[in-house]
Amino acid sequence: MNKHTVISAVALFLGIFVLYSCTAAPATLFGDPAEYQFIPAILGIAHPPGYAFYTLLARFWQMVIPIGTIAFRTNLLAAAVGAWTVTVVYLIVAEHVPGIYGTAPHRLSSHLPPLFAALTLAAAPDFWQHAIHANAHIVSAALTTTHLWLLLRWQRTGHERWLALFCITCGWAATHHPITMIGVPAYATFILAVQPSVIRQWRTPVKMIGCFLVGLLPLLYYPLRSPTTPFGPRDMHTWSGFWRHFTAQGLRVNLFHFGLADQPDRLAVFWSILGLQFPLTSILLTLTGLVWTVRRSRAVAVLLLIFLFTHLAFTLNTVQDVMAYLLIPFVACAVAAGLGAAFALAYSHHLKHVWTLLAIVLFTLPIYQGVIDLLRGISLRDFNASEEYVTAVYRRFAGRGEGAVLLAAWEKLTPLWVHMYTEGEPLRQEDLRPVYVTAARPWVESVWQYIETGPLYLADYRPQVRDAGFRLVPDGPFYRVVAPPVSAEEAAPSHPLDITAGEGDQTLRLLGYDLLTDTVRAGEHVELTLYQSVEQPFHNIWMPYARLGPLEARWTTDSRLLTTQWLPDEVVAERYEVPVPFNLPAGEYPLRLGYADLSGGRLELPLSTGDTTVELTKITVLPPRSAHLAVRERALANLDNRILLARASARAGWQKRTAMWTEPLHLRRGQAFHLTLTWRAMTAPRDSYTVFIHLIDGSGHPVLGHDYTPLGGACPTYLWFPKWLPSQTFSDPYRLTVPADLPPGDYWLEVGMYGMTSLQRLPVVNLEGNLAGDRIILGPVRVN
Repeated sequence: MNKHTVISAVALFLGIFVLYSCTAAPATLFGDPAEYQFIPAILGIAHPPGYAFYTLLARFWQMVIPIGTIAFRTNLLAAAVGAWTVTVVYLIVAEHVPGIYGTAPHRLSSHLPPLFAALTLAAAPDFWQHAIHANAHIVSAALTTTHLWLLLRWQRTGHERWLALFCITCGWAATHHPITMIGVPAYATFILAVQPSVIRQWRTPVKMIGCFLVGLLPLLYYPLRSPTTPFGPRDMHTWSGFWRHFTAQGLRVNLFHFGLADQPDRLAVFWSILGLQFPLTSILLTLTGLVWTVRRSRAVAVLLLIFLFTHLAFTLNTVQDVMAYLLIPFVACAVAAGLGAAFALAYSHHLKHVWTLLAIVLFTLPIYQGVIDLLRGISLRDFNASEEYVTAVYRRFAGRGEGAVLLAAWEKLTPLWVHMYTEGEPLRQEDLRPVYVTAARPWVESVWQYIETGPLYLADYRPQVRDAGFRLVPDGPFYRVVAPPVSAEEAAPSHPLDITAGEGDQTLRLLGYDLLTDTVRAGEHVELTLYQSVEQPFHNIWMPYARLGPLEARWTTDSRLLTTQWLPDEVVAERYEVPVPFNLPAGEYPLRLGYADLSGGRLELPLSTGDTTVELTKITVLPPRSAHLAVRERALANLDNRILLARASARAGWQKRTAMWTEPLHLRRGQAFHLTLTWRAMTAPRDSYTVFIHLIDGSGHPVLGHDYTPLGGACPTYLWFPKWLPSQTFSDPYRLTVPADLPPGDYWLEVGMYGMTSLQRLPVVNLEGNLAGDRIILGPVRVN
């Protein structure tokens, strides 16, 4: 490497590190990111496979970088590792530019392709997101990128010290995460392609094995620390405990969910995700770079192509946090894009105008992509959802002496542990005991275990607890678990009322409401909690509805405790959301409430006020952040002002139908058909949504169901923070099979989304802003 390359690499590292640091999360996040913050601080052991290398690296970083809290400090580690990865991509491409030109290139020609490759990776949304919060996956990408660089340095220089460093970093990678070892076939093939005699020269393999063993030294952390670790398994000093945790045996059920017939759809998923990371020009240059390496540098081609193939074959067929694992293939794509850019510049060298235009495009394209990412809201600098939750926990329970128990999943406990372990903010047992709910001890079982020990709360809404016969009473962001009937002392509204709906012996009382805020921005929600009761058992299903100015929100019975399940004189508290459409003009609007008899077909019931609705309060609506009006008009459906179903098409054999279709799609029993849904994010999702696809009969009963995370698990809408960015479009393919025993007849295909934990369906909002159900009927299907 010459002096100019080193100076450019250092400047690039500093620039990218500053960019990522300025957009990094300020504190904790839900779930694994918070674990990656507190585990190194207390020298614990993380969830399988343990991440020994990351734990030691992060602990060293936390000790030598005295900036801010432990949480923010660890987020900065991700920024530094991300900047290092980008810099290594620059170095890889920079070393291969002379080989593409054949002679010493012009200075701009030598620096522009590696800069283009580096900035292309830096601006990729998935990579950027992982470089601004604490996580082990950005370290996996850094390690594998370093492997590629060291191998290529060894090839170009012939010095075995680079091969020795490669083997040491491979050992580090093995102690970090198994995904980093997927590239071993590519590494081995490359070494043999460069130096076939290496297998006959016993000294070199012995040195390589010795260096690899040196790299494995972080594994000693497990048996040395495990017996006294404050967090994590305490049996890793035994072989069985070590092997079980290190090989992540409990997580293997998540691997290789898809079969051979699903591979075309998996490639379509990758193409969709790839298009979200890189502009089309960069993708074309990636293909150009791969073709060039095949024609001009077979060893490099072997390394990149096998590396890409093995990682994609594994990653696309896993269903757990696929976007985190795709960081590694994206690195290889960025390298290939840089090589393709160098080839394109070399090819157009004698065409001055073409060369100048291409140089401008290569310089501006990744910068443009980065600006778009910022405008879409990729920054986590202002994302404080988990900190607000932690503040709510301490405000509600600390110092109360209530002896409460809070049942929570992993996501809601980890930010609490960060504050408890690293910020000196313990929760006293007499105030609150946080309890981790796991698959081994599920929600209902945990409720029965703790229901008599004191006040019992859930960190979020869990329908399975409600279905077990308990009542979930809203209490701030929490839900108190109460055995029915719920008394007025256990559920008291902040705005009391005494209004009845109905007539005769079937009446419902509205006892009051809670309102989180009376100011909302168009495109968001008004969150309303209603307190209601009945004097005697109900035979019909009554549901409230709301009117906000000219808009009407009629809620479905989905995920609600229905009136037929209410006990006489108990207080039933339920939360409802009133969606405010993007096109509602700013101003002040009355929020009115009424009731409908869904069983009896009466859309408006009389109230004791003499009207069919009662005004609760006035809501101030602010202008939207973005209107999306033209996009919404072209879409098939608007789900909760958050996600659009832009397009949907189904095919079976030579048949193809585009929603909303009227001519039936003809299928045979046992036949497979393909469905492709195209989603568009209007705003940052606030939950992880599950896509449901049902084939329903004439009564609306599902005869075929497929419920899954979008893109076959590859791209969740929200995983500890919003993963979908506003205006991004996702192609979501599915392969479904008609049941072999399904009776012939006419059916309909319906789709939609629901919250992964709440199980509550996202309502469909029409162009006028009114609720229009909770599903989209795509069209008829005829089974022969």
